[in-house]
Amino acid sequence: MKRGFVFVILGLVLLLGGAIVYFRHRPYEVIITQQQIDDALQSKFPVTKTYLLIFRITYSHPRLTLLPESNRVQVGLDAEVNIKLLNESKQLGGTALATASLAYRSETKQFFLSNPEINQLAIQGVPQQYLDKVTTFASSAARDYLQEFPVYTLIAKDTRTATAKLLLKDVQIKAHEVHATLGL
Repeated sequence: MKRGFVFVILGLVLLLGGAIVYFRHRPYEVIITQQQIDDALQSKFPVTKTYLLIFRITYSHPRLTLLPESNRVQVGLDAEVNIKLLNESKQLGGTALATASLAYRSETKQFFLSNPEINQLAIQGVPQQYLDKVTTFASSAARDYLQEFPVYTLIAKDTRTATAKLLLKDVQIKAHEVHATLGL
């Protein structure tokens, strides 16, 4: 019994060692298309967040644009704000525009938006006395949510993909695709 266990452990060590040697100098490139990202985003929206029982904001209709010159992505969202003022609800609409970089989390094998910056937030009809609070809340809600959902999940199609997806070496945005170089 002990001998069998030792052989299993030895086999696993040899297998892992062989994989490291094989993949060390052979990076694996994954190409993620604009359409794959769009499909993943559509499945995550709409999203609603409530703040102090006064504001409720719903983000919907994500629009993603790849920005190869800055190696970032731009995400546009429609925003609907419901504000309760003096026992009266008011529905307001607008848009949010953010840019972010892509980050890979090896523990979940997923790409996320990282370091989002809200570049534009416009919500029509907000009373002047609440404009700063609504803008701050809506920006914070968008920033928080953008970092929480995966843009794309790697799926192991073969042994090479399964092993290579452990570590991200580089991410580059080129035209209408994301090129992720993975390996050990």
